[in-house]
Amino acid sequence: MPTLEKLEIQENECLFHAEITEEQKQLFLKWEEAGSDLEDCPDWVWELDWDLENERPGSDSLISIELED
Repeated sequence: MPTLEKLEIQENECLFHAEITEEQKQLFLKWEEAGSDLEDCPDWVWELDWDLENERPGSDSLISIELED
């Protein structure tokens, strides 16, 4: 029996905050000035204790619907 396959991406918007030291602030500002490439983001940023501040349901983006034989 033929079937259809649907690919959908769901995105939620989540806002997080984390406290940092003055030294971390200066390091972050240097990173921003250098171009703020997320792949080069300092490791300590990912290790912070991030607190969820606000969450909203996002949207669904339909990517494709394909016939599977």
